[in-house]
Amino acid sequence: MTAWAFDRHGNHRLNPIFSSDVGHFDVLDMSEVLEEAWELVEHGMINEDEFRQFVFTNPARLHTALNPDFFKGTVVEGAIAKI
Repeated sequence: MTAWAFDRHGNHRLNPIFSSDVGHFDVLDMSEVLEEAWELVEHGMINEDEFRQFVFTNPARLHTALNPDFFKGTVVEGAIAKI
């Protein structure tokens, strides 16, 4: 479904955000969750820019839309300011 959200053939524009089941009991290795998401790029379903939107830009915009200072004082504050 994530790849479909970036599909430019339709008349839609969605802004998918990464979420995971990392807190579930059956996730033994947290790093594997992001590896699985990266497979969208490896399989040519989305490109690297779309992946960045998926895991960083879209979530950042979601959280700063109503509160521009949401990330103030965090380690990602500088990166957020660039978008």
